[in-house]
Amino acid sequence: MTAADQLRSGPARTADDGASLDALKYWLVCTGLALGAIIALRSHAILPAKLFLDESIIRRFIAGTIRIDGPSSYGTTGWLYRVTGLGAIPDLFPLLAYAVFAAGVIVAVTWRGIPAMSFPELAMVAGSLLLGAVYLSQYSKEFFVLPLVIVLMLARRSWVVEATWIALVLLYAGFVRQYWFLVLVLYLAFRILIPRLRTAWLLIPVILVGFAAMAVVFDVVLGAELTFFRSDINNALDIDRSTRIDDLIPGDALPVQWLNAVVMLLAIAFPVTLVLSGEPLQMVTGLFIATCWALVAVRSPRVVGKAGPGVIPLAFLLAFLMVQSIFEPDFGSYLRHITPQLPLFLTLFAATARHGGIRS
Repeated sequence: MTAADQLRSGPARTADDGASLDALKYWLVCTGLALGAIIALRSHAILPAKLFLDESIIRRFIAGTIRIDGPSSYGTTGWLYRVTGLGAIPDLFPLLAYAVFAAGVIVAVTWRGIPAMSFPELAMVAGSLLLGAVYLSQYSKEFFVLPLVIVLMLARRSWVVEATWIALVLLYAGFVRQYWFLVLVLYLAFRILIPRLRTAWLLIPVILVGFAAMAVVFDVVLGAELTFFRSDINNALDIDRSTRIDDLIPGDALPVQWLNAVVMLLAIAFPVTLVLSGEPLQMVTGLFIATCWALVAVRSPRVVGKAGPGVIPLAFLLAFLMVQSIFEPDFGSYLRHITPQLPLFLTLFAATARHGGIRS
């Protein structure tokens, strides 16, 4: 073979290898999508019954066998399922809910961005798809969070889209989950601060000051402790004590409330309780969520101090984590609530990838 032939054949082999690698990556994502769909279709048969406790209540609201006077998050959720017709397709709904979540995942990484992803990044995509199939393939309040997540991922393209998202969040907070008002306030604060901070390390004092401010506001305005919502839920419901979240430090002084919030933020971001629970699903999920938050910490310096596509997902995720650290009654609820946000994690990872192939 002549030198000219070698020069011609070399690039051809490289191109072929690249095409094969791209095909493998697409195949892995498609496999994850298919496995997720199978889990969603068979969810009630193969997953633990305790994952469907909320669904059993919502189904009764859909059927009208339960009625509550006054506003109720379950009542509003059941009404939404009725008026949209989704409550009439219980056999198809698990697959539909998963399909909406999977669409959010694809929006996050983009289909054309898949070849540029590394295999660890593909593992995060696959893990997200599988967790979505496990925790969202049922009637839940979280299904109506998915449109909020997708709209927020598109908000980088226009302030009009972000304004629309804010309006939708206000509706969701007003009729379903009131603590989303606080999520919105913190999101807007981080949205303003993140591009203006000189270093990602400054996020730590921002979070600490944020908890201190919330403790004072709760005490002065509401006359309640920072974690009163979690305490009320735990006292009112029979929460699984193996996953129940309680304040670790006794006392109701403001500094103690502040310290409990900080400690709990770390505890839910890195859920050692789940990893050591001995239940395979909880252990795997706990490790995956901890990996997600570890990557957020590692990737944050690539976002802070500049206006870029990573600001919106980082601002929301930090706001959501702070609110969940004072409101979540148990780790099971936390996993259900964090799962719809997984596309936002992927959006952040895509925006901060070193290679240029992924577009967030």
